[in-house]
Amino acid sequence: MEGNNEELNPNAMTAEQTAALFSKLRRRKVPVAEIEADIEDGAPTNGAGRLNLLTYTAWMLKEAGRGE
Repeated sequence: MEGNNEELNPNAMTAEQTAALFSKLRRRKVPVAEIEADIEDGAPTNGAGRLNLLTYTAWMLKEAGRGE
């Protein structure tokens, strides 16, 4: 996200923005492919394919409870 002047909208984040934010929060690299795989697996997105940060986090917690 450094060098990117695009303002973050937590209601409509790209996979790239989400991966960069999660990388900073987790203090480890979160690959964009990981976010994209979640989208392919059913993570909710808007009509433009962007993630709502709160909805995505809730989806991840629900999926974690499934015990893969």
